[in-house]
Amino acid sequence: MAKRAQRHALILAVLATLALPDVLPDRQREADLARITARREAAAKRPHSSPGAAAAYWSARRQPQPGVDPGRELERARRRRAAMPQHSLARGGLVARITAEPLEPWEWLGPGNIGGRTRALAIHPRRPKTMWAGGVSGGIWKTENAGRRWRPVADELVNIAVNALALDPRDPAVLYAGTGEGYFREVVRGTGLPLRGGGIFKSEDGGESWRRLRRTRGAKFHWVNDIVVSRHDSDRVYAATRKGVFRSADGGQRWRRVLNPKVRGGCLDLEIVPDAPGDLLFASCGTFERATVYRNQSAETAGGWEAVLSEPAMGRTSVAVAPSDPTVVYALAASNTPGPGGNYEQALHAVFRSDASGAAGSWEARVRNDDPRKINTLLLSNAVIAMLVECDFDVLNDYLSMGWYVNVLAVSPDDPDILFAAGVDLFRSRDGGRNWSPASYWWTSRFSPAWLHADLHGLVFHPTRSRTLFALGDGGIARTSDALAPTGEDALAVCRPESSSVRWQDLNNDYGVTQFYHGSVHPNGRGYLGGTQDNGTLLGTDGSGPGRWVRILGGDGGYSAIDPVNPARIYATFQNGEVQRSSDGGRSFQDATFGITDLALGREDGVSAQVPGFLFISPLVMDPSEPRRLWLGGRRLWRTDNGADSWTAASVQLADGGKASAVAVAPGDPDRVVVGSSAGGIHRSLAATTTDGLTEWEAATPRADFVTWVAFDPADPDTVYATYGGFGGAHVFRSGDGGAEWTAIDGTGRGRLPAVPVHSIVVDPADRDVLYVGTDVGVFVSLDRGGSWAAEHTGFATAVTESLTLVETGDAARWLFAFTHGRGAWRVGL
Repeated sequence: MAKRAQRHALILAVLATLALPDVLPDRQREADLARITARREAAAKRPHSSPGAAAAYWSARRQPQPGVDPGRELERARRRRAAMPQHSLARGGLVARITAEPLEPWEWLGPGNIGGRTRALAIHPRRPKTMWAGGVSGGIWKTENAGRRWRPVADELVNIAVNALALDPRDPAVLYAGTGEGYFREVVRGTGLPLRGGGIFKSEDGGESWRRLRRTRGAKFHWVNDIVVSRHDSDRVYAATRKGVFRSADGGQRWRRVLNPKVRGGCLDLEIVPDAPGDLLFASCGTFERATVYRNQSAETAGGWEAVLSEPAMGRTSVAVAPSDPTVVYALAASNTPGPGGNYEQALHAVFRSDASGAAGSWEARVRNDDPRKINTLLLSNAVIAMLVECDFDVLNDYLSMGWYVNVLAVSPDDPDILFAAGVDLFRSRDGGRNWSPASYWWTSRFSPAWLHADLHGLVFHPTRSRTLFALGDGGIARTSDALAPTGEDALAVCRPESSSVRWQDLNNDYGVTQFYHGSVHPNGRGYLGGTQDNGTLLGTDGSGPGRWVRILGGDGGYSAIDPVNPARIYATFQNGEVQRSSDGGRSFQDATFGITDLALGREDGVSAQVPGFLFISPLVMDPSEPRRLWLGGRRLWRTDNGADSWTAASVQLADGGKASAVAVAPGDPDRVVVGSSAGGIHRSLAATTTDGLTEWEAATPRADFVTWVAFDPADPDTVYATYGGFGGAHVFRSGDGGAEWTAIDGTGRGRLPAVPVHSIVVDPADRDVLYVGTDVGVFVSLDRGGSWAAEHTGFATAVTESLTLVETGDAARWLFAFTHGRGAWRVGL
């Protein structure tokens, strides 16, 4: 354990000393910057991708009250929103629910070039420039020009957590969309319930309109992991869900469970064999317990499922059939045990091959995690982190393995011996899975043609160009036109991006599914930045437009703050309380955590047995009266009075045992600070600028759930607002005495807020009666201090709205900004 902790300390030390390249580097400097970028991002990857920790954070924000079904509440919330009074900030107030002209939407700011977690892509077989993609929290998108521009086509869906897409091979105008990212995030990992699905949706007009299949509304279809359509009968559809495999014989009207493996992860992957006389189908089931691959030679009939591949250590397993020779079938399995050297839990277990159509007893392990060639064992690991020593990064090796999260397999359409395995990076084998070489590099310069965003969830070949391969992942959608180009074949190919001739092109053109956690706005309202899931901290401007946002800091981005006096000074965080500071508008950053001793505590990824000192996304707030004073919340409060040159403890550990989840400083009165806790308490001080590590703050608990936001009334520091996560009960509270007593203000009757998590609240400084809240189902407005609420017409789907910011610029303009978890950033003039 001590050795692993030392590795983390060394990696973070390298991270602190390496400089980021310029925000908009000159192409002439690319070669000089590549090495710096590579070293910094290789070091940053230790905290960069922590899906387990992110899952725990989302879970804490969304725990339901006893007896409350979150999925049902989300559906009720969308129905309630539609029936509530309607409001349009663009039009200046309440509006009729039905109008002759469409309401003016908010302005989408982007990012249109970053993407977000994507698991599903369907391509029209005869018009391949037409494609459909599914964002796991951003809905369904369509392009008709090969990805040069995408547009949303399913904003009316009651659930936009799209995890699977399938089109009818006989009639490509018919598509099915499965919702709910469920194989690890909902029950197994216990994460954010908005990612729970609402069943299967069907389109019969090329994705322009959708309807939910009524029989898929129940719990059996809360998490739809995969869908395939029979090549023999368009009405026959198969779905793999958390509850097993289901078959419909009538285009989705009725469903019957045909395989019930009774494992925690359910069934994750379906593969239907082309040109078989019947529906020859494979299903892979199981995640964190022993996985099994099943085969059914005639899945269109009752019964017939046979377990054909299973081993004691086998975890999540992907299956792929060779299109050019369907007798060849492969399986890529993660390991549920530590394996050699204790390094392979959720890394590679084995790659298997069958040359007998997947029959039982025909599977051969082509490579296992004890293979003497190290590179062959890293298919489901973060390969460069496992080879930091060999790659001469001056940091000790570490094994970051996510086979339960990123695990996908595909076979070349032309050659059954060429296959691709995707985890953190993409690997390719030319000898039927025996030896492997890297075909993508997340850690090189983003200007390098070999760069591809880390964490891959899908691989799809072009229907007519067999060398063209699409990769789907946490960075959206990318394409290579020559997946068979030469790659580095030696043992150190992981270390040399220049050894690969596989070139990647980003296709995130107006594909607006980026998942923000928080956002900040430049004082002039024309620049904005925010922290995102696995895409770092992003910077956008009006001048650059939606398609030219820039990644200025790595990791899972968190809170940020911009100095209004000197806007070139930016503060930003990534996971677990790490603070960075820039003095040049985000072109470079320095570590800004001196004095914060709680950073030495264990991290959310389970490396240390100690309790972590900070939430995965920790609140960072600037004092509006003194921009050099900032507050950072963890298990205690931390304060800096010198622009993060150093920090001091400003409280004892929070009395309710939680960690700070929200912080607010009263405008004009820096001694008044309130802090919300992950355990539900709201802590307060009237002398916050002088408190220290021995000071216990007074507290009240309006509700024993996660506090998502706190805010002062700008005109009255005795009036404080707080919002809560969780499902069921009240979610917005107001105090009139500085935080001692609290009253719920969720409204009544038609003007009552839905009982879903509320993530942020803003008090309009021009009219203290006007409140804005961001929720799991969009934005709501109150004109009477919370007595009643109206649904704000935003023009974007009912995405999770994490962060709201109101900005008054020097030209007297007023803007409300929304940063969503799944549909990017938006703005409306007030």
